[in-house]
Amino acid sequence: MREWGGFVLAFLAALAVWYSLRERAPVVERAVSVPLQVVGLGEERTAEGVPEEVLLRLRGPAPLVEGTPPVSAYLDLSGAEGSFSREVRVAVPQGVEVLEVRPARVEGWIEALLARALPVEVFSLWAWVRTEPAFVEARGPRSQVELAVTALGLDLGGEEVALTPFGALGPLPGVELSPARVRVVAREEVLFRRELPLVLRPPEGFTLQDYAPRTVEVVGPKAALEGLEEVVARPEVGFRPGEVEGPLLLELPPGVRPVGQVWGRVRLALE
Repeated sequence: MREWGGFVLAFLAALAVWYSLRERAPVVERAVSVPLQVVGLGEERTAEGVPEEVLLRLRGPAPLVEGTPPVSAYLDLSGAEGSFSREVRVAVPQGVEVLEVRPARVEGWIEALLARALPVEVFSLWAWVRTEPAFVEARGPRSQVELAVTALGLDLGGEEVALTPFGALGPLPGVELSPARVRVVAREEVLFRRELPLVLRPPEGFTLQDYAPRTVEVVGPKAALEGLEEVVARPEVGFRPGEVEGPLLLELPPGVRPVGQVWGRVRLALE
């Protein structure tokens, strides 16, 4: 019991000393920026148009105002739907006066959060880059996520690539990617695309009356495509009298391939 009484007396003495120092401390004014916290929304909604920080002008005893004062600012959006206009609330220690809050009121709107998959694209001047994973999750305000078309990265030669969500008009800073970095699993030679004439050369004894298509799109290394003027093809089932329809087999140099399967129609007659 004596120990408890001694503790109470010591606490009261310390409190008296602190109060005395606080009363003697000079009163100062100071402007400080603090993060603006949003409360009352839940996990499936987000507030747009809300500043990250607010500016507070405070007045009070120097020990409470100088340094890093224990103050906070928050925006209570409980019950808000659609657009809103709410006053910024500030919590400060006893004895500290809030002279100004800037902005004192925030106007914005509430949006549902949306998550969906985005394909990963890595820009490189010298290679096609394959990554793992090939898709990442984009999450953010519905209006922003719906604009996203790709998660774009720049290949700097490292083992990983940092990604940025992009829409048709540029980056979307309000959208978060998960993961925000992907691992490079392969770098392949850049392929180029060309449309070339498609020709058929039936064996002796046959006359080529008609065929389609007359052109084909191929991809391959630049050097292989530069010397390629045409693509020779033949029906997969072989040359025969009459009309044949089906896949065409193409004679292509190493590293060059068609864009998709080439389906053709060939009409031959005997000489």
